[in-house]
Amino acid sequence: MPSPRSDHGQATLDYVALIGVLAVLIGAAAAVAGGGAASIANAVLGQLRRALCIVSGGSCPAERRLPCVVAGDRDAMHTAVSIVIVRLDQDRAVLRERLSDGKVRLTVTSRFAAGVEGGVGARAQVKLKGRTIGSGREARGGVEGVLGWGEVFVARDDREADEIVRMLRRPRLPVVGGPRPREVLVEGGIRALGRIGINARDVGASLDGVAEGIAGARRDMRSGDVTIMLGASGSGWALASSMLSAPSGSSDGQAGLALTLDRHGRPTELTLTASGTLAAGEMLLPALTGPRGMAAQAFAADIRARRWELGARVDLRDPDVAAAWTAFRRDASNPAAIGALAARLRERAHLDVRSYALRSDSSGVAGGVAFGLKLGGELERARDHTRLLTAATRPPGGLWEQRIDCVGA
Repeated sequence: MPSPRSDHGQATLDYVALIGVLAVLIGAAAAVAGGGAASIANAVLGQLRRALCIVSGGSCPAERRLPCVVAGDRDAMHTAVSIVIVRLDQDRAVLRERLSDGKVRLTVTSRFAAGVEGGVGARAQVKLKGRTIGSGREARGGVEGVLGWGEVFVARDDREADEIVRMLRRPRLPVVGGPRPREVLVEGGIRALGRIGINARDVGASLDGVAEGIAGARRDMRSGDVTIMLGASGSGWALASSMLSAPSGSSDGQAGLALTLDRHGRPTELTLTASGTLAAGEMLLPALTGPRGMAAQAFAADIRARRWELGARVDLRDPDVAAAWTAFRRDASNPAAIGALAARLRERAHLDVRSYALRSDSSGVAGGVAFGLKLGGELERARDHTRLLTAATRPPGGLWEQRIDCVGA
C-alpha cells in the first residue's frame, strides 16, 4: 500500500508536469500573438486560466464576450412647462440598437420630473434640424426630482422589432399576446439645471448646464439577476480617468457604475461604463494602447469618430477585486480607494473600447418670460443615429484585439 509520503511525491511530480505543459502552451500562445493572431492567443490563455482555476478549486465562471452595438437610433420627445415657480418635465425615448449577433434591442423609457425654477428675461425660439431661430435674453435656474421607468425588448431581427414597436404604439396594450420585456428598469434622483443666454439677430451666445444624481435598478426577467445603477457622478469619472490616465481630446465625459446581483442577492459583477465626445483628429485613450498598440490602431483608423465608449466588467467573486470594491464603496471620494479599484479593473477586467460616428438633429419650440417668477414652455423632438466605426477588446490578462465580428456586422 503506497505511503502518504509517496502520494505526496507523486502529487508534486504531477504538479511540476502540469507547470511544464502550461509553460509550453503559454510560450506557444506568445509566439502566435507575435505573429498577429491575438484572438487565438487570448482563447488559449483564457482556457489555461480557467483550467488553473478549476484545479485550485476556485469559482471559475466562463469568459463572456458580449455582442457589440453596431448601429443605434434614438427618438426622444421632451416637453416642459413652467408656471410661477413650478416646473414640470416629461421625457419619452425609444432607443433601437442593432447588435453584432443580428438581434435588435429596443429600450423604451419614460421620465417625469417636478421641481422649482426661477429666472429673469424672456425668449422665443424655434429650432429646425438643429438650427435655432429666434431671440431672447434669459437667465434661469432650478432643481427637480426625477422618476423614470422603462422596458427592454430583444427581437430576433428587424422585422420582429418593427412588430414590437407597432404594438407599443397602441393606446392600450393587450395583456395576452403582447411583447414580453427582457428587462424592466426604474430610476430616480435629483436634477439641477441652469441657463444663461443672449440670442439676437447679430449676436448669440448661451451656456446651458444640467447636473444629475440618478440611481436605478433593472431586473432580467429570465435569469432573475438585478443590476443596480449607481449615481457615480464625480467619483465615477475620477475612477475612469484614473484607469485611463486622463483621456485626451475628450469632452462631455460621463461615467457610471453598475453592480449585478444574482437571484440570491449575491454580488457577481461590477461594470464601469464611460463615454465622451472626441474632437476631430484626436487620438483616443492613450492609456489603452496595450501590447503592440492594438487599441490605438483600432481607433486611429477613422478620425471622423465623434464618440467613444468604454466598458469594463470584472468578477466580484475574485477576493482582491471584492476587497477593492468594498474599500471604494466605503469612501468613494478617497483617491487611494479610487486608484486601487482602477488598478484592479486594469488588471482583471474585460475591457471593450469603441468609437461611433454620431449624427443628430432636433426640432422644437421654446418660449417664456420671467422676472423672478416664470411662465413658459418647451417642446422638442431629438433624433440621434450612431454607427460603429471601430471596436477593440481585451480579456483579463490578455492581449488587445480588434472585434472584426462587430465592425464587419
